[in-house]
Amino acid sequence: MRQVISLLILLSTASLIGTVARGHHAFSANYDPTLTGTIEGVVIEVFWANPHVRYFVEVVNEDGETEMWDVESSNIGMMTAEGWNRETIEVGDHIRVSGGLGRDGLRRLALDLGSLEVLNER
Repeated sequence: MRQVISLLILLSTASLIGTVARGHHAFSANYDPTLTGTIEGVVIEVFWANPHVRYFVEVVNEDGETEMWDVESSNIGMMTAEGWNRETIEVGDHIRVSGGLGRDGLRRLALDLGSLEVLNER
């Protein structure tokens, strides 16, 4: 009986861990897979850290108002394998990027690594 209870506790814990991990990495939880877009603006912050590299980009919208966009990418290992490094996008860069848009109108973008255009001279 004690072994059965221990096994049930172990299986329950394992199933919860899997659910949490899938929730964190679920693209569709944060982004609408049917919506893609492109933004252009100036990078004001770079977070080159796991679990996801992030860039905060100041964008001027159609009404001339400034909006802050959260551009989320892959982890450092995947980005490095694609040829990216800490200096690929730097604070002050004027960039244009595309990707999946955030759900519920949130100003979030899941970065398509192949879409990057750095528009300023370095």
